[in-house]
Amino acid sequence: MAESLEKLHNRILSDAKLKASEIISEAEAKAKQITDEEQARFQKEVDEILSKATLESESVKRSILSSRIRANRLRVLEEKNNIVQDVIRSVEQTLSEIAGTEQFQPALKRFVAEAVEAVGTDESIVSVGFDNAEKKNLDSIGKGLPKGSKLVVESRPIDGLGGVVASDSDEKMVFNNSFKARLERLDNQLLSTISSVIFG
Repeated sequence: MAESLEKLHNRILSDAKLKASEIISEAEAKAKQITDEEQARFQKEVDEILSKATLESESVKRSILSSRIRANRLRVLEEKNNIVQDVIRSVEQTLSEIAGTEQFQPALKRFVAEAVEAVGTDESIVSVGFDNAEKKNLDSIGKGLPKGSKLVVESRPIDGLGGVVASDSDEKMVFNNSFKARLERLDNQLLSTISSVIFG
């Protein structure tokens, strides 16, 4: 009987070892599965983070590039604008000195005729004012005005560059035909023309 107890004891011990070995094998398999799943999930998260970082990096690069392009365009536009403004200043300088040229009398007559026609009355008040213009040249314009019109010779250039301003006797209708007013009326067209001539 002692022998059968020992066999039983050895069999139980053997079964327990076998069972323990199976449990350990299952636990190791389960641990490996969990480790593999965790490793795969971790790798997926790392890949997603890297992908997002790459996309954000590309977006930042595009944004920086776009900002640089805009800044360059603004700088070019500013340079073009400075050149155009220099041309306009040169034109204004030339216009302010027109009284000393041969074109002065024909231009003055045309300016007066346009202003009187724009006001549309025979009893208009016509003011003329140019830098360095001789009074006799300005007074001679009065002879060509419609009867009942009045010529006023200004001591200073009208609007800084010179020109003609006509109005009706009540000054309800006024037409400014100074160089500055003419340039302002042509402003967009003039800037576009200057830009296309200079920059093509």
